[in-house]
Amino acid sequence: MIGGLRKLRRSERGVATVEFALWLTLFFTISLVAIDIAQFTIQRGRLAEAVSGASLSAFKTRDAVQFQSIPAYVQAMAAAPGQSPINVTVGCNGGTGNCTNSSRVCACLSQTGSFIPTNSCGQSCGSGASANSRSGYYLDIVASYKFNPQFVPASLAEKAVITQKTTVRLQ
Repeated sequence: MIGGLRKLRRSERGVATVEFALWLTLFFTISLVAIDIAQFTIQRGRLAEAVSGASLSAFKTRDAVQFQSIPAYVQAMAAAPGQSPINVTVGCNGGTGNCTNSSRVCACLSQTGSFIPTNSCGQSCGSGASANSRSGYYLDIVASYKFNPQFVPASLAEKAVITQKTTVRLQ
């Protein structure tokens, strides 16, 4: 019996199988993480295209924008199977839900991204604003949702929120 144990200890049969199993596990783990990263990138691209499309549509119809339909447009364009609901906010000149097609109040876009109220549209913006800019009526579209990974544990991706924002000058 002791001779059989010595023979088993010297035997190298099956060593490649153990190495293969270890490398295969590592390969599949990396592959699954790569799939989640690819899904994140694709969904972020879909959301970016939806927000961009909504801003282009608003710019094209800038005199009579249907502000209330922008969230539904973004949600329909960016929808993907099994994703969280998309939260879309629409605002003008730094506000939320305050857009109008008549009696618009214009502002200057500052270098920090905030808005500086002005008396009229088209006037030259002073200090604190982007160089050579003019006041206008700015539409902000912000869309976001929580990314739900397929393979990575949710606890590792709990802060994975996809957000896209655009600002377009309507007037």
